[in-house]
Amino acid sequence: MYSAQGQSLPSAVELGLVCDPRLLRAELGALRTAGAPLAVAEGRRVLALHSPGGDPGRTDPGGPGLRGFAPTCWLEHAPLLAGILRSLPAPLRSVRLVALAPGAVLTKLQTAKIGPPWGLCRLHLPLVGGAESRVVFIDDKSHWQPGSLWFAASWRQHALVNHTDEELVHMVIDLHHTAALAGLFPTDLQACLRAPFVLERRPAVCLDPAELHHYICRFPLPEAFTNWENPGHFLPRDALRNVVPAEIVTHRSTLRLLVAGRPFCTLEHLGDGEFRMCGWSEERTLRVRAGAAGPAAVVVEAREGAYFYRVSLATEV
Repeated sequence: MYSAQGQSLPSAVELGLVCDPRLLRAELGALRTAGAPLAVAEGRRVLALHSPGGDPGRTDPGGPGLRGFAPTCWLEHAPLLAGILRSLPAPLRSVRLVALAPGAVLTKLQTAKIGPPWGLCRLHLPLVGGAESRVVFIDDKSHWQPGSLWFAASWRQHALVNHTDEELVHMVIDLHHTAALAGLFPTDLQACLRAPFVLERRPAVCLDPAELHHYICRFPLPEAFTNWENPGHFLPRDALRNVVPAEIVTHRSTLRLLVAGRPFCTLEHLGDGEFRMCGWSEERTLRVRAGAAGPAAVVVEAREGAYFYRVSLATEV
């Protein structure tokens, strides 16, 4: 399902010790005292610290949407964790605590495209965990010391194993990939974590509200564009079939993409009429090309590192 671009990256990379485990254990206790639902009598529990719209009920990685990512009510009860998150040189996406009971095992874990080739990155910070707890990849089976920060190639299948008599708690951190974030990795890996091998987050470019109407248009959109977890090569494959009506409209001081008449995502301008989807990376963008009497075409593109798949779509009157 995925190209070999990310295969030069190890499945797990230690980025160094970032916090005293005793302080992390104390902060976890304070969270529970504040009422955080993290008890693990059996199985696992997940607590959202940063999520789409700051919704404490959203424990998923998130994707394109109408609102960006924001802190949940639980992060204010974890100032130490909040400080660690602020220190990371990349915009945050979803952040959650995952707690596993003693003896619990989570298998077949895999999240599509959460990796640098697609402009995203996942880090783990173990808060508590015994020596027999493991993160298991096909090519790696390691105990991650509490207080140490790790990169995880989560687009590859892996497992969390807690063969101990105490709980295992990780803070799972999803971010956008940046050049500064690549600087946290060992020197010998930094070259493969820079463009063109990966997608680096670009800053948004503000649009004057008076300019928004220049981008209003309707066009037939390959449905594959909205299924962002699918491989990018599905986009040209579906360019002449499986299309849905789409349009770009104004909403207050922003632009939105509507799909089949329903709001799909807010659009973030990258310059020269190119937009990414709010909540996602440059893995999927669209560019509005101007004509003599308004938008003449919308060019949609899916990227994976240096590879890209592009389709030009004529706008409709």
